[in-house]
Amino acid sequence: MPLALWGFVFLFPALCLASLCSHSPLFDDEQRSGKSAQTVALGAPHDSRSELAIQRGISFLVEQQNGVGAFSSSFPVAVTSLSGMALLGGGVEYGVGKEGAALERAVDYLISPVRSDERGYLKDRGETRSRMHGHTYAILFLSQVVGQLPTPQREDQLRKVIRSGIDLILSCQTNQGGWGYEPTDPLDEASLTVCCLQSLRAAKDSGFAVPAEPIARAVGYLKKCCTDDGSFRYSLTRSTNRTSFEITAASLSTMDSAGEYALEERQKGMEYLRRSIEKAERSRKSAFRAATNFPYYGNFYAGQVLQQSRGAIWKRWSESVWPRVLELQKDEGSWESRFGDEYGTAMALLILELPLGYLPLYDR
Repeated sequence: MPLALWGFVFLFPALCLASLCSHSPLFDDEQRSGKSAQTVALGAPHDSRSELAIQRGISFLVEQQNGVGAFSSSFPVAVTSLSGMALLGGGVEYGVGKEGAALERAVDYLISPVRSDERGYLKDRGETRSRMHGHTYAILFLSQVVGQLPTPQREDQLRKVIRSGIDLILSCQTNQGGWGYEPTDPLDEASLTVCCLQSLRAAKDSGFAVPAEPIARAVGYLKKCCTDDGSFRYSLTRSTNRTSFEITAASLSTMDSAGEYALEERQKGMEYLRRSIEKAERSRKSAFRAATNFPYYGNFYAGQVLQQSRGAIWKRWSESVWPRVLELQKDEGSWESRFGDEYGTAMALLILELPLGYLPLYDR
C-alpha cells in the first residue's frame, strides 16, 4: 500500500512506550507476580478466562482513579491515557455505567485547561513527567474516544484540544524526521517517533487534517534505524547504537500503520522478531520474554504486528504470550509494575484485548 493511503490502515501504537531516561522506554515493566506458585491450567487464547481477567483488570483501574480523573500519580497523563484506551479496548462506552463514568472523568482530566500550555502541549505537573510521550498518548486516546461524546458542544471542545495537540507535534519534528523528549529537543528518539506517528494516525482517522510530508519523513527516519540484523536502533542522533526487540516491534507496528508492508526494512524486522520469539521459547519457556527488558511494551507492539501478518508465528506468539499474561494477574485484578500497577494493568489489558477489536488501532 502506498504511503499516500496510510490513513486506511491503523495500528497503535500506542502505547509505543515512553522513556524514563535516555535510550530507554518510559516504563520498565518487568513484572513480579503476586500470585501463589500454584500451577494453573490455562485454556487457549481468547477463552472465558481471558474475558474474566479483562473484567477484573478494568474493575481494578476504575477503583484506582482519583478525584481529578487521573489513574496514577506517577506519569499521570501517560498512564491515564493508556488506562482510558484499556477501558475502550474492553468495550466500555463513554458515560455508560460505572466504567463509562470513569472514562468520562479521564477525558475531563486530559482536556482540563491546566493540563496544556499556550502551545497545546499536554503535560504532567511536578517531577514525575512523561514528557512528549504523555502528550502523544493523550492525543491517541482522545482521538479514539471523540466519536463517543454525547453532545456537539462537548465534541467540539475535545476536537480543539486534539487540533492543538496535533499542531504541537507537527511543529517539533527534528531535522532527521523524528521527535525528541521535549518539543524543543533537537535530538530524536525512535520510541517517541513511534508515539508521534501513531497519534497523528489516530487523529487522521477521526477527521483531522494531517499533511503527508511529515509522515513520509518519519517513516524514512525509522527505515534508517533498521540495522543489518533487522533490529531497530533507539536513536539516530543520540550517542547509542543500542537495539532491542521492543523498539523493533514498535517501529514495525508504525510502518504497518503507514501502510508500508513491502519495505525491505519491515521484512528484515519481521525476521528478527521471528528469531527472537523462537529463541525466547527455547531458553525462557515463553515468547513473552522475547522482550527482555520491557515485556509489556514489546508484546503490546509485537501482537499488533503479528496480527497483521497472521500465520505460524502469530499462532506461536499468541499461544505462548496470552497464558503468561494471565498467570501474572494478581488476586485483586492488577498486574504489577515498579512504575505503578495502574500502568502494568493498562498494558496487560491492551495485550489481552487485541482479539476483541474494539479499538481502531487493532484493525487488521
